Amino acid sequence: MNSIFDSDNINSMARESGFCIRKSKFDGFQFLFSLMFAYHRGKHFSLLDMASFLYRDFRLKITKQSLHLRFNASAVRFLKNCLDLLVSEKIRYKGDSNALKSKFNRIRIKDSTKFALPASFSSKYKGYGGVLHNSSSMISIQYEYDFLSGQSLDLRLTEGVLNDQSDSSDFTHDIRESDLFLRDLGYCTLKFMSMVDSAKAFFVNRLAPKTNFYPDKNSKDPVDIRKYLHKLKKYGLDFMEVEVFLGKKERLPVRAVVSLTDEDTYQKRLRKTEKQARSTGNVVSEAFKTRARLNIMVTNVPSEMLDAQNIRKVYSIRWQIELLFKVWKSQATIHEFNTSNIHRFECQLYGKLIWIVLNLNIFNWLQQRVLSKNKHLCSVWKYFKFILNLSDRLMEAIKTPRKIIVLMDDLTEIASKILKLEKKKDKMSLNQQIKCLA
Repeated sequence: MNSIFDSDNINSMARESGFCIRKSKFDGFQFLFSLMFAYHRGKHFSLLDMASFLYRDFRLKITKQSLHLRFNASAVRFLKNCLDLLVSEKIRYKGDSNALKSKFNRIRIKDSTKFALPASFSSKYKGYGGVLHNSSSMISIQYEYDFLSGQSLDLRLTEGVLNDQSDSSDFTHDIRESDLFLRDLGYCTLKFMSMVDSAKAFFVNRLAPKTNFYPDKNSKDPVDIRKYLHKLKKYGLDFMEVEVFLGKKERLPVRAVVSLTDEDTYQKRLRKTEKQARSTGNVVSEAFKTRARLNIMVTNVPSEMLDAQNIRKVYSIRWQIELLFKVWKSQATIHEFNTSNIHRFECQLYGKLIWIVLNLNIFNWLQQRVLSKNKHLCSVWKYFKFILNLSDRLMEAIKTPRKIIVLMDDLTEIASKILKLEKKKDKMSLNQQIKCLA
């Protein structure tokens, strides 16, 4: 877990990226650490803060002007390489097995989080602009991880206008047999689902409103979903399961689980679509209104592996990534900065993301230990709140390998007591959801 934070390794990467060309007292290791542990300053982080950090921890005397010059394309490339290496580093657990048992190889969850940037950044990070979004520059952070192990699989910065569907097809890599993909509606194209199915992997996702499905391979007319709405209401059914085919040409066989949505969700969907329709001079169709009253889940997982009643429970695990994004913004302040220099912004963001991935690795290591011994889950929110107060100790532990072993042992002792995940009132617990995977 600590191998990439070896100072010799980091400085070698700094030279390879062009950040360190000649011998200097200010090296890549110091640059990385000064950015990694500045997350708590958020938009108030300044070059003076960075200079004082370097003096306090490395006795390095450097001016703000000198620091300003170090934020360039080479610095961005160096930090990106550090992040890529950390993401790719496999987490090793005792016995190299996960405490979360599942019939699936990996539970792959992917989504993105976005935030607005200064208009001057729009040449690299293009935003939507217009009345609805009011931002000419926006960044998107694409993230995918394995829920079972916590291993990060993909972490990239893209422009805000990048379509999630395009990203889904362009970066559906390393599909292994029996992987299970849980993705948001925007990522679930027919092409994506066909790729997963052909690799003998699985998906569970909501069906996009404009995607038709057919009763058999040869039918020219799609299923009339008004029949499902009528049947659910008439017989008071919680859900109904049907076998259908997706795509006018592809005809991908899937199981569809159809249920009624609640009135609040329906009105929310309707308001959002009506707002978008007004901006383009269109009106919402009756077909969409019918579709908006239904939740339609589709999957290629056989019923003997996952029955219809548990499909929505398993899909709900996807919301764990939304919790992670909340942690990223509230605890690591990824969206806060106060510079108009795009290279300095990117360096600060990469520094924060490196700190995040490092702590996710530590959290997942703790999670596996606690699960194997105490049979309960830890709260990632509690962990990040807790580790904020141990910033200095964590920093020293990373610098000295023997200290991180002591820190991890200390964290293991207290994790089961103060980091325990608590069940929220009137909501299904994560423990209940993951039982469907075993």
